[in-house]
Amino acid sequence: MNKRISFEELLNALKDTDKIDNEIWQESLSERKVKEIEFHDADRDRKKEVYAGIDAEKVQDTDTYEKFYGNRKYYAATVDSNEYVDNWITTEAKDKIFLDYACGNGKNAIKAAKSGAQLAIGLDISPISIENCKEDAKKEGVEKNTFFFQADCENTKIPTGSIDRIICSGMLHHLDLTY
Repeated sequence: MNKRISFEELLNALKDTDKIDNEIWQESLSERKVKEIEFHDADRDRKKEVYAGIDAEKVQDTDTYEKFYGNRKYYAATVDSNEYVDNWITTEAKDKIFLDYACGNGKNAIKAAKSGAQLAIGLDISPISIENCKEDAKKEGVEKNTFFFQADCENTKIPTGSIDRIICSGMLHHLDLTY
């Protein structure tokens, strides 16, 4: 059994991972992962009115809009499970090291931090998503017990045995599960 590392050791490991130069980090990724970054950066960039080269307001009823945004209908079908997930986070996060795996814009990590997590960690492949997470955590007043960083979900670099609770929501279809 692995010995649990200290909170400080975990923070240092996270900070070391966060220091990896973006260009060096992206050079190590497969083409599939680079495309994931491009897609999610375009989809989550709050500073742009045009996403993925498409003005969503002008093309909502076209095939182009469906091509780029059609999968949102599947996410909408998960609304019924949100209450369960929210209750689970509220119940399970207090005083724990909580990981929001492939966190997107960090909603679950922020909820965990607000529910008393010792540390709520969020990782995502998209740097735009991580920027959004940090911005939202600050707005919600939980930036001191959150840590968001860009990482490859198939190689997180998080020390083994350092996480108490993990949530993974709406992302398994992005992983290569062929091995």
